[in-house]
Amino acid sequence: MHAPTKWRTGTAVSAAVLVLACAGCSPGGPASQTAPTPSLVPSPSWTASLSGGDHAQAPGATPLSASWDKGAEQAAKDAAAKAMALFARPGVDQRTWITDLAPLLSPAYRTEAEYIDPAKVPVRKVLAGPALETSAGEPLTARAVFATDAGEWVVLLHRTGAGQPWLVEAIASEND
Repeated sequence: MHAPTKWRTGTAVSAAVLVLACAGCSPGGPASQTAPTPSLVPSPSWTASLSGGDHAQAPGATPLSASWDKGAEQAAKDAAAKAMALFARPGVDQRTWITDLAPLLSPAYRTEAEYIDPAKVPVRKVLAGPALETSAGEPLTARAVFATDAGEWVVLLHRTGAGQPWLVEAIASEND
């Protein structure tokens, strides 16, 4: 009678080891076998389109198209003239200079302009301009050329769409 008892004990020990081994392999133990709790946050049935610049549009809406018309031309001239007037102030301290100019600049050029020392800007006076130059079929970008006491200077302007403001991408001497 020793053999069957020995066999039963060995089988029981083997079964216990197998159960413990399987429990150790489970990634989260018994708790991971429960069903996941449904999310209380609904997922949207549509996504916004940012083709209108920073303004989301309704699904299926036609993107705003920009055109080059008298209004766009005047807005570009005004933005360029204001930027050049604020740029050409070598007697102003750097903090005031960048604070005044920053709202007219694109984010990328704003970062660059923070390192410009206005005392080293050679332009002191704008003599004429701006004369606008655009590429045919490109109503989002314009070059504004100014005659200054330091030669010709260019303000490169860009807008992201119709109704969006013209922002300065660069101000440089025509010779640069």
